[in-house]
Amino acid sequence: MAQQKEQYSPQQRAMIWATSTRQYQQTLPTQVVTQEGMSIDFALPKARLLTKIYLHVKAVATLKSTSGTIQRDAMSPFGILRRVELNLNNGFSPYIVSGKELYMYNVLRQHPDVLLPGPNKQSLNYVENIATTAGKDNEIQFTIPIPVSLNDRDPVGMVMLQNNTANVNLSIAIDKLENAYKLNPSNNDQVAFKSMSITPVIETFSIPSIPGGQPDMSVLKLVQSKSDLFSGGGQNTLKLNVGTIYRKLLFYFEDSNEKPLEPKDFTGNMELVFNQADTPYNIKPEVLLHKNHSDLGYPLPPGLYCFDFSFQGLPNLGGSRDYIDSERLTEFWLRFSPNAGGKVTVVSETISRLQM
Repeated sequence: MAQQKEQYSPQQRAMIWATSTRQYQQTLPTQVVTQEGMSIDFALPKARLLTKIYLHVKAVATLKSTSGTIQRDAMSPFGILRRVELNLNNGFSPYIVSGKELYMYNVLRQHPDVLLPGPNKQSLNYVENIATTAGKDNEIQFTIPIPVSLNDRDPVGMVMLQNNTANVNLSIAIDKLENAYKLNPSNNDQVAFKSMSITPVIETFSIPSIPGGQPDMSVLKLVQSKSDLFSGGGQNTLKLNVGTIYRKLLFYFEDSNEKPLEPKDFTGNMELVFNQADTPYNIKPEVLLHKNHSDLGYPLPPGLYCFDFSFQGLPNLGGSRDYIDSERLTEFWLRFSPNAGGKVTVVSETISRLQM
């Protein structure tokens, strides 16, 4: 008679995991960026389970201006990264976002203000902006997380690196350093590339060898984005993708001049609509922003409106109670009524179950 396979509950697996694994933080070799517009790739080592990547970027830009300083961009300096992708050779891409979209995604955390430019080089984000007519070198440096697992507590969504057939690759496409600033033509503002380097630090955990110690590898977290144009003066319906389970939805609205939309730029409420008729979320833009401020302890950047279904008292540490399972939906919409036309960027965090 065949021996029956021993079954473990999620709680038992989590307990065994917590007492049997070991955290590792390893720095990958730095790659030098020689010019704007290029792309670089990092092949992640085939060891352990990947939970997070810290992306450390350093750059030097030469600033020229008649005003003495050049204003920083509202999301400085993350626009200098055109694309950040984490790709698995089984067809899944856990991350496909721009640098600014990665910043937007990261604001749903405790102490989101640390992502803003700080006063010195000990800050997570440091952007110098002194300019002269002859040109002055300014340092840009930041470290931004790329969270792979659901959160720092639960062993869900990790990516197996220790597999001979699996290849995991981090790809970074570089944009212009001037994207870290808001140029004023009347001051003859100019930003020139001088140097840049990128260093990833990966957080991994060892794989327990005892029975029941290996976590559930069938769940994969996906962070992706898309952009759509909208018209002004009436109701717009934005169709959202179905087929996965939503944990977070972020919407960044800007007009045709790239100015972020404030609550006064909308008429009526923002609505999330299921199957054309069910509207579980129907909320004024002002109230949504105030809820975001209450949840995070810091106001969101202008133009950004968030629905965080993983929040239950702490950002990203809630259970599955409020997740939106769009696998059971035929239609999933955002309805809103802006006063003027523009563009909306959607950044979503979803989870998907692999066929094991």
